[in-house]
This record gives sequence, structure tokens and C-alpha cells, in this order.
Amino acid sequence: MLEQTRKIGFTTLVAISAADCAAHSMNSLGPFAVGELIKSGQMTAAQAGIWSSVEMLSYAAAMTGIASHVNRVRLRQLALVAAGCVIVAQAGSAYLHVFWGLLGLRVLSGCGLGALNAVVNVGASRIGQPVFVLSFVMVVQTIVFSASSLFLPYVGKVFGQMGVFLILAVIVLVFTPLMRLLPKTVNKTKPVLQAAKPVSGQAIAALLAVLCYTGGSLAVWPFTERIAASVGLTPGAFGSLSAFANLFGLCACLASVRLSRNTASLRLLSPALILTGVICIFQAWPPSWLVFNAAFSLNYALWFFIYPGLVGLTCLVDPSGKLASRSGGAWMLSQAATTLLAGVAGNSGHYMWVGFLSFSLCLTSAICTFFIRPHQIVAS
Repeated sequence: MLEQTRKIGFTTLVAISAADCAAHSMNSLGPFAVGELIKSGQMTAAQAGIWSSVEMLSYAAAMTGIASHVNRVRLRQLALVAAGCVIVAQAGSAYLHVFWGLLGLRVLSGCGLGALNAVVNVGASRIGQPVFVLSFVMVVQTIVFSASSLFLPYVGKVFGQMGVFLILAVIVLVFTPLMRLLPKTVNKTKPVLQAAKPVSGQAIAALLAVLCYTGGSLAVWPFTERIAASVGLTPGAFGSLSAFANLFGLCACLASVRLSRNTASLRLLSPALILTGVICIFQAWPPSWLVFNAAFSLNYALWFFIYPGLVGLTCLVDPSGKLASRSGGAWMLSQAATTLLAGVAGNSGHYMWVGFLSFSLCLTSAICTFFIRPHQIVAS
């Protein structure tokens, strides 16, 4: 790991890690914001589903739009502008109590988060060794969000909506100066990348695998705090569980970093995807708090193994980073749809059928992954 870090450049990894933490701040800590808005009476579960979906659709639009101009993207400038958008949106949400106003700020937040995630994916593609880079930055991400998960519930209890959203803004603000370490230049390998002609079938399979996995595994994610409450967990207990899950995910990240030297490790993706599908049923429809805790922690940890592998596959299929950027857009598009469904289901008090939908989507992702052959792509 140390040898690979030196080869890529520690400063560059720090900068991409900062963008990654900012880009995924709502993915990891969003349930606290949703839980606070529902508890305070600002939104119903269905409205919270719409609220989350609007952010995700904006996220998807930003990543898809950037993918079309990936060779001209200047990572540093894009990251700084995107971070500013997220900070403004989160700080504004701390003081606004009108649903349509909060919805508008989600558009701004989603665009910023999507652009930041594009910076991460494109950066990983340009540097090379995408599975290693993505696993490395997710190690940093787990440490940051483990600490945040411990104190954020108490901030919400004391300061409510204002406290939660201001903390989300501060997290991005803290990481913004580190994003200035990103390379300023555009992609200099454009002629080489244009000469490569990725197999269209491989590209479609890789994109579909990301789309199905993210939509399935994250369908009920914004509502996990509410599901936890339904089986007797307090906000503080859920925060502790989230911190534990992050540390559990850290172990998965370290394993991914270790295994990233060998593309044969990607063969583990299909079994892991099927296991995730089964876990999703119990996370969405837990018979007890113990089952929920186990399902939540396992799903969280497996995410840190599966997601770098799937995005790494898109980078192997298309080294330009265009497919990787599009995969991020596909992620948010699929999660937006399944989250909206989960929000509607939440109005009736349970998410059982969403769990079975998650299983079918993860199974589809596993089938797609099975037909991708990384060694053939590398050989070409």
C-alpha cells in the first residue's frame, strides 16, 4: 500500500480524499437530516422522499453533464466551485423552513455533490489504479464519518434542524482548502484515450451493474434512522451504530486496498452483491433491533468493498473516466427512483416491499458483473 501511495503521490490522494468526503457527506450523514426534518414536523415521509430524490436527480444530472466534457475538466476549479455550492445549500437549509425553498436548495446541493463525485471518479481514472485510489479515499471517508456519526445526533437534539445542516456545511468547508491540492491541468492523455475503443457490451454491463446495485442497496438509506426508531433505537444509539458501521466499513476498505493489486479479486463482487440483496430485506423489514443492527452494519461494510470494485470496473472498461462519471449519475438516478418509492411506502409505516425490490436489483447487478471480464479489458 505504501509503495502504491508513493507512486501516485500522497498529496494527490489527500486532495481526492477531501473531495470524496465532501461528495459523500449527504450519502453517509443524510439520514440524520431526514430524521430531523420528519421529527420536527417539517416534512412527512413522502415529502422527505421527494426532497431526497430531487437532490439525487440533480446529482445525477451534474455527473452526466460533466461526463460529456470529461477531457476538458479542470479538477481543481470544478471541486472548489462545487464545494461552494454545497456549503451555501447546507447553510441555507439550516435556517429555511418552507418546503419549496428547502427543495430548491437540494437542487443546488445535488449539483455540487455530483460535481465533487465527478472529480473523484475522473481523478481516479486519470491517475490509474482506480480500485486502489477509490478504496484509499473511502478509508479516509470512513474515519471522518465515524466521528461525525457519534456527535451529530446530539447536535440535532440540542440545536435541531439548524445544528444538523450547519455541521454538514462545516464538514465541506473544512475540506475545501485541501481540494486546492488537486492538479489544475486538463487531461493530457486525450489522444491515447480516444484511440482506445471499449467494448460496448462491457460498458453497458458495467453501467447497469452500478445502477442496479446502488438503487437496490440504498433504497431505504435516507429513512434508516426512522426504521431504527421503529425497532426501539434512540437517535443516540443509531449514531453509535453508524459509527460502528463506519469502522466495520474501514476494515472492508483496507481489505479492498490490499486486494486491489489483483484484478482477480473482482470475482468476489458477484457473491457480495447477492449477499447484499439478502441483507437489504432484513434492513428494510427488521423483526428486531438486533437483526436491524446486523443488517445495517453488514450492508454498510459491503458497500465499501463493492462500490470501489464496480466503479473500478467502469474505469477499466473506459480509462478516460467518462464511463466512471456516468456511473455516478446512474447511481443517483436509480437511488432517486427507489428512494421516492421508499418514501411513499414509509407513509404506511413499513418498507417490506422495498426490501424485496432491493434484493432483485442486487441480484441483477450480480448477473451483470459476472459477464464482465477485467483481465480481457486489461489485456486489450
